[in-house]
Amino acid sequence: MRHERVLDKASYDKVEAPHLCLAGAQVAPLPVGEIEAPHMPTPAAPEVPAAVGGIIVAAYAALIAAFAVATVGSAESVFAVTISALFLVAFFTVPRIFLAVEPKARERSSFDRFMSDGIQTLTGHNSGAAALVQMLIVPVLLTFAALAMGIAAAIYM
Repeated sequence: MRHERVLDKASYDKVEAPHLCLAGAQVAPLPVGEIEAPHMPTPAAPEVPAAVGGIIVAAYAALIAAFAVATVGSAESVFAVTISALFLVAFFTVPRIFLAVEPKARERSSFDRFMSDGIQTLTGHNSGAAALVQMLIVPVLLTFAALAMGIAAAIYM
C-alpha cells in the first residue's frame, strides 16, 4: 500500500525546497493601462431564444408529472415527488435570476431563426434541431422511462 511506503523513510528521498533570495531584486509594479470600458458581464446565451427555455421547463415538468403518476401509491412517494419538484423549481429559478440581471446588449433571436440558423457550440456548429435534441434528450427519455415503469407496475402489481 502507498501509505505504508510513506512511513518507511528508506523508500523515498527527502528533497529540500529551493530557497528564493529576493533581497537585492527590484520588482517593478505591473503597468496599469487606461481602462476604456467598464467591465460588464457577458450575456449567457444570446443565440438561444426564451422559447427553448420554456420547452426545457415543460419537459422537466412532464418528467415530474410522470413520476407523480407512476409512483403515487404512498406518502413516501408523494414526499419524494414533492422534494423533486422543489429541486426543479430551484434548478430553473437560479438561471432565470441570472438571465434577468445580464446586460441587454441585443434582443434574443426568435425561435424560427434559432431553428434555421442553429447555434455555434464549443464542438462546432449545430443546426437548431440538433441543438434542441441535445437539450431535450435527457428529460424526454427519462419521462418515457418513468411512464414505462409506471405502466409496468400497474400491469404486474
